[in-house]
Amino acid sequence: MSSTDLAGSQTENSDGITRVPLPVYVLAFTILAFTTSEFMVAGLMNDLSRDLPATIPSVGYLIAIYALSMVLVAPPASIYLTRFRPKSALIAISIVFIIGELIAAAAPSYTVIVIGRILTGAAAGTAYGVTLSIAAQAVPEKIRGRAIGIVMGGNTIGTVIGLPLASFLGNAFGWRLAFGFVAVLAAIALVASFMLVPAVDAGPRPRIVAQLSELRNGSLWLAYATSGLLIGAVFSLFSYFSPILTDRAGFDQGWVPIILAAYGVACVIGITVVSRVADNFPLTVASVGAVVIFLSGLLFIFGDTNSLLVLFGVAALGFAGVSLNPAFAVRVMKLGGTSFVVNTVHTSIICFGIFLGASLGGVIIDVSGSIQSVYYLSLVFAGIGILSLLPKLVTARVELTK
Repeated sequence: MSSTDLAGSQTENSDGITRVPLPVYVLAFTILAFTTSEFMVAGLMNDLSRDLPATIPSVGYLIAIYALSMVLVAPPASIYLTRFRPKSALIAISIVFIIGELIAAAAPSYTVIVIGRILTGAAAGTAYGVTLSIAAQAVPEKIRGRAIGIVMGGNTIGTVIGLPLASFLGNAFGWRLAFGFVAVLAAIALVASFMLVPAVDAGPRPRIVAQLSELRNGSLWLAYATSGLLIGAVFSLFSYFSPILTDRAGFDQGWVPIILAAYGVACVIGITVVSRVADNFPLTVASVGAVVIFLSGLLFIFGDTNSLLVLFGVAALGFAGVSLNPAFAVRVMKLGGTSFVVNTVHTSIICFGIFLGASLGGVIIDVSGSIQSVYYLSLVFAGIGILSLLPKLVTARVELTK
């Protein structure tokens, strides 16, 4: 798939500023739906634990299962999907996602909801790689970070609007309605993709060996590692926001959707800032974000019973958490290119970080009997993430002197 296939939908004003084409926004809406499904378990954790029934760590594993499915299925699926047009691949992925969401909505037991999470996770992991590749090739390189920011903004809007709305619906009318709501969002995204995403030619299918050769780059894997570690640090905490807010900070359950909405607002602000500077300063943004995430973990350790400090920590994680993804993606594309494979492996590494953060969090809560143990897990991930950036500090300084 060449960059000119989609570039026809770009426009340019008299000042020479290229505008992002409409299909990029459709891709963002697709990510919005998928993101709402991925994260909404955090806001429904207490209800799911009571109704399934299941322990809090077991419900936390539903986030981990979603992420692990993204990790294991997305890379081979992305290689297979290179034989199809991007639009056809996106439509097929969306159908699988909707089926999985409906299975989860109707699940009579924990086992069945796990099956639904596996299907939705597998579809979402592949969709991230496909949508980011389409977006990256839809625009000139000079505004690639902006286009990626718009697509990943679907992630953020899903957090600021979809997540609290799904949590509200789940808390008010039952968690099954929340899953049904996400299925409707995904169906709307499917129709929009069918109507508006151009059926561009995917071009000749590259050989598997050629696709895998793109990954023979040590610097690329270091960038992958940074992304996974820092996102893992965020999700060590985010996956357990609901019990942290209610059991430690003393908030009523009814405040959880509102606080999650505030978290989403912080994400919107963060991703808006990051997407504007990611093209020129990807390493600098990642370094600053890593420090903020580390300091947030310390804040929870020393102030999780102080409601104001907890709110500040939640906002900090929103501003410098998943909002770092455009900078991560630009860094990866500068090193490895814009192919489905490079972007999907990146997504899988990020999802592996989510899986480790959520699943190890559940394990150490079980072992320690304390929700506070996840704070230390977050510090470990963030600390190693900072170490992974140290070899690139010289490059970061060069960015700032340009």
